[in-house]
Amino acid sequence: MVRDEILKRRDEIEKTPILERIEAMKDTLAAAGDEAQELRHLPAWASKEMAAQGLYRFALPRELGGEDLRAREQIEILEAVAAIDGSVGWCVQISSEINALVIRRMSREFATEIFNEWDTVVCSGHGPANGPNPGRLARRDGDGWRLNYQGSFASNCHNANWNYLMGPMVNDEATGEPAQASFMVPRGEFEIIDTWDTAGMRGSGSQDVLMADCYVPPEHLLPFRSLAPSETWSNPTYRNPTHAVYNKAAVALGVCRGAIDSFIELATEKTPWGLVSKLKDQAQIQYRIGEAQAQYLSARTYVLDTQDRLEAHMGPLPADGGRLAPEWEYFWPALLACAHAAQSCREVVSMLNNTAGTTGSRMDSPLERKLRDAHQSATHALISYRHYEELGKTFVGHEQPPGYMELTRA
Repeated sequence: MVRDEILKRRDEIEKTPILERIEAMKDTLAAAGDEAQELRHLPAWASKEMAAQGLYRFALPRELGGEDLRAREQIEILEAVAAIDGSVGWCVQISSEINALVIRRMSREFATEIFNEWDTVVCSGHGPANGPNPGRLARRDGDGWRLNYQGSFASNCHNANWNYLMGPMVNDEATGEPAQASFMVPRGEFEIIDTWDTAGMRGSGSQDVLMADCYVPPEHLLPFRSLAPSETWSNPTYRNPTHAVYNKAAVALGVCRGAIDSFIELATEKTPWGLVSKLKDQAQIQYRIGEAQAQYLSARTYVLDTQDRLEAHMGPLPADGGRLAPEWEYFWPALLACAHAAQSCREVVSMLNNTAGTTGSRMDSPLERKLRDAHQSATHALISYRHYEELGKTFVGHEQPPGYMELTRA
């Protein structure tokens, strides 16, 4: 159990529903998004204000000072933030997600140590390194390990207290096989390498993280299969193999929702060059707004419905009669829904941007940033178009891909 101060702080902010907290922060989050575009990462002041409102802790168990929310509620939160700004939404999803993922196979004692500070943020750089790096190696050093590793896509790393690295990403120098441990590295012992220079999700700070000759003591080690389903925490989210997947889909949905809102606002104000009526009075514009709403809402409903079904199917902990892992028939629709949401939202935002005309291309237009963010989110490996093929194979008799139902990276 974390300190009473942490629990009391959680109880106090919970008096205001979290979606209302987000609405009250709307101007703050928008300002954070604008500054993040310039910095290419979330500014520290914004991260502190977001942490103060529990935006990194809501998926944690109550014992650790979290709100113990399930998939549907998490998706609604992330969608609401990403509708304001995609990069800010991405930072909320990745930090709330990794905070929750790392405790799956972590001891209660270590989890308490990690989350005994209110503003704890765990980042994770697991992609291929950008540029020169010391490799992806580890070697045993007494009861601990020594890392020489650089990995990419460590979103929100500038505000992180810890970096999480899973063993399957690192080779044991002695055996050439994956290191049989996973690692938690505190701030000050990993270095941020400035490699994130993108258009989409520009403000997410998804830099490389470097651990050069970094010693990880035994008390900071996690099991090799550190993201395997939890047998400690009762919320089915901790056994949901699509946890890191539905979070990405939620950001895509939020960017899409924000684009629709921005387009409707534009339509009420803009009279296109050469015409005498506003966009809102043109039949084609009305048609496209209706089409966009239908595609967005159907994708959103599909994600929420499949997550509800999957987590209800999981039930309580196995010790109390529930399941450690879902049956395939509950897993694949949840995964397909997330990939479909990302790809559908990308198409909707592209269509709205095109319909907005030159206005949508201007750097001061919210539609321009949302176009970049929609495309960037849809490229993430967990929600990319490739899942159509991977799942499509199974519909015509091929075996499901090995290990497809277990999270192996965040």
